[in-house]
Amino acid sequence: MKRLLLLLIVLFPCVLIDAQQKPLFDVSIGKGANSEATLEEVQQLILDNYYFDGITKDDLNWAAIEGILRHISPPQSPELATLWTDEEYEKILNSLKGIKVTLGFNSSFNANDGSLTVTSITKNSEAEKKLAINDRILRIDNKPLKGLSINDVNKLIDGDLNQTSTLKVVRDIGIFDITLTRDSLEVENLIVTEIPNRPIALIELKKITLGMADELSKELDRLQKKGISTLIIDLRNNTGGVLNEGVNIAKLFMKKNDIVLRTQARSGGVNNYVAESDKYFNHKIVVLINENTASSAEIIASALQDHQRADLIGKKTFGKGVIETTFTLQNNYRLKFITNAMYSPKGISWQTKGILPDYFVDQSQANFNEVSNMEISNRLRNDLHLSTALKILD
Repeated sequence: MKRLLLLLIVLFPCVLIDAQQKPLFDVSIGKGANSEATLEEVQQLILDNYYFDGITKDDLNWAAIEGILRHISPPQSPELATLWTDEEYEKILNSLKGIKVTLGFNSSFNANDGSLTVTSITKNSEAEKKLAINDRILRIDNKPLKGLSINDVNKLIDGDLNQTSTLKVVRDIGIFDITLTRDSLEVENLIVTEIPNRPIALIELKKITLGMADELSKELDRLQKKGISTLIIDLRNNTGGVLNEGVNIAKLFMKKNDIVLRTQARSGGVNNYVAESDKYFNHKIVVLINENTASSAEIIASALQDHQRADLIGKKTFGKGVIETTFTLQNNYRLKFITNAMYSPKGISWQTKGILPDYFVDQSQANFNEVSNMEISNRLRNDLHLSTALKILD
């Protein structure tokens, strides 16, 4: 029996998971006792002596809540603990359904020069007629972006239905203004492209949204009937989404009883997400990842890698290996914060460390933006990740 147990550990090592013994990031302060009394005293001193008399106790209470939430999140991801109003939470739910009130484009932010670079444009949007891939946006509603955080920039981009914004755009050597109206648009998050003259399909997962696993399963059935036996799954710039959908997507490629994900909560017990179905898709797979692959997209990558179902190509992933839970408060606000740590099937945390590729490919975001909207035959020649994937598959 001992020999059998040792063999199982060697074949599929399971690291002892203990979040209480080794927290994923430091949340201690160690300033001493009497914190409640100190908080009251600090607030009263501010109310009595602050140079501006418009500040209220309510303002300070909300500021204290925001400080708490920032502190219990990883330093590089303070947004993982958040307080949402009803309106803000509705936008989050719509986003998870693949619906977004948006100006109609996605972009990458360069904090050094304070510019947004357009990376993709939503179909059937007003932006489709006015913007082009690689346009640079320097101002939103005449506000410079230099010096702002990504969260501040997102606040300028986000808005309400039918609200307009004017963008200062640089294209080639021209500078001009355009005005866009925010609209409720269905975002295309699953794109399947068949590679010409080869039994290979490119599956692009832009964000993990509700119902995606079922939608992907139908696509895989369709591809299988056409004799397509190889998949390139593109998770680049996929920042995650719905956890259970990420798990269920990974399960599509797993044998029955394969562990897809391990999680641990405060109680200390380990919860294993396990594939239950006898049916699975036994395609040959490579997965494309980069530094913006995160969260539930990392669940898919880690499961496929640990079970040797796929080779990962690209750069180390972002490293979000925690789960947040949303609670409804008495005022109907929603509070989100970390309640679980995630681990790969082998019991390895990727929090802050990311998931390492099997084949390292360094492709700049600018190059990816340039080639991502090309026709497929041109993409295969110019997209370094894709061309590498084809060489590996050959």
